[in-house]
Amino acid sequence: MNVLRKLVLGLAGVTVIAASGATIAFASPGSGSTSTILAHRATLSDSVKVNDDRVKLQTKDPTDVQVSTITYRPHGFSGWHFHPGLVIVVVESGHITAHYSDCQTRTFGPHETFVESGTAPFMASNESDTENAVVYATFIAPAGSAFRIETDPPPCAA
Repeated sequence: MNVLRKLVLGLAGVTVIAASGATIAFASPGSGSTSTILAHRATLSDSVKVNDDRVKLQTKDPTDVQVSTITYRPHGFSGWHFHPGLVIVVVESGHITAHYSDCQTRTFGPHETFVESGTAPFMASNESDTENAVVYATFIAPAGSAFRIETDPPPCAA
C-alpha cells in the first residue's frame, strides 16, 4: 500500500512539473518578427515635467529611452509581454493587431499609433497572410530596467 501511494504521489509530481513546463513554454518571446535598434538606450538623467498644448509628460527619476523598428512577417507575433514605463508605437506599414489582457483586440493600420503600458499581459500580431507589418517603437522606462518582460497569457487566452 505504501509503495502504491509513493507511485501515485510521484506521478502527480511529474504531472505538476510537466504542466508548469508547458505554462513556462507558452510565455514565449514570439515568432516571425525582427527588431532593429535605431537609437540605442540613452539615459535622461533629470526628471521631466512638461505640460504644454494639452500634452503632459512627467518623470520623477532618471529614465532610459530607446527607439526600434520592428518588422512582423505574415502571422508573426510578439509573444505575451509587458513593458516597465511605456511604449509609443507607430504603425508604418501593414496592420498590427493588439491583444489586450481582457482578450479584446484592436487592429491598427498605417500611420496609426497606440501606447503600451502597465503590467497586464499584451501581445502584438500581424494577422496578414501576405504582407509584412512595420512599426516604430519608442520605449521609455525607469533607468536601468528592462524594456520588455515576458509573461504568461491572460486566463482568457490560455
